[in-house]
Amino acid sequence: MTTKPNTFTQHPRDAIVISSYHDLACYLLKFAQGCLDLVLLLGRPGIGKTEAVKTALGIEHDSSRHVLYVEGHAQPFGLYQELWHYRDCPVVLDDLDRLYANPDCIRILKPLCNTTQRKRINWLSNAVLNVPGLPIEFTTTSNVILIANEWKTINNNIRALEDRAIILWFNPSTIEIHRKTAEWFNDEMVYQFIGSYLAHIPNLSMRYYDKGKRLRDTGLLDWPKSLLQMMLPDRSLAVVAGLQLDPRFTSDTQRVQQFMLETGKSRATYYRIKSRIPQPTQRLGTVTPQSPILRLVADD
Repeated sequence: MTTKPNTFTQHPRDAIVISSYHDLACYLLKFAQGCLDLVLLLGRPGIGKTEAVKTALGIEHDSSRHVLYVEGHAQPFGLYQELWHYRDCPVVLDDLDRLYANPDCIRILKPLCNTTQRKRINWLSNAVLNVPGLPIEFTTTSNVILIANEWKTINNNIRALEDRAIILWFNPSTIEIHRKTAEWFNDEMVYQFIGSYLAHIPNLSMRYYDKGKRLRDTGLLDWPKSLLQMMLPDRSLAVVAGLQLDPRFTSDTQRVQQFMLETGKSRATYYRIKSRIPQPTQRLGTVTPQSPILRLVADD
């Protein structure tokens, strides 16, 4: 089967485009081994970038590993203290978009993201005096990986970072995301259901699987219909697909009437859309997380 490409296609000119989790893991392993000093990992939300980095650095299941992981809401002085405590250790800066929005963070990140072997970091404020043992300046050999959802060259600081870093643009296909999700997701029914609609989901997110499981766990019988509304950007497509699952409608005559009522579109449009989507008898029992070969039934 073929799947539609996602719509997040803009990336820096000299980025290395990666489409498989295996290839991404190879680059991240080189970072973990200290072979790469500055990496910028870009890619849309919900494709497992952060988890891939944590796995490569061994901190996914072991928080005691000596790696500094910083999220975008970090405060500048707190970041300075953490960099001192974790000096010479790998540094992961997640949600770069927000970190670079803070001028005080920029003042720390600029020297940290130099590609020299030793980076000199300082904090010229009396706040240092209130923390025993914290110097006003120190050097570190930490290599740095930065994670962001999108790329915007909004100022000279970002442009300088772009020039220095090895930029990885992670852009997996829908089927690649689906296959990777099978390694950890344990709700077979939700997994099968999403798998049957892959051809119609332009930007698949791993979060859809989790949301589907949470909906199904509530006991709501219409969880598939609700999940479709999240996943399918085409409202008419979502309505037609949902009507096939709704037990209140037992014939296409009833479904057409409801479709026209909800969308204002014609009977012919209903049948045209219906011909493109998997039917209820096809949706279950087709794909399992344990299957070595995924037999997907959706046609585009």
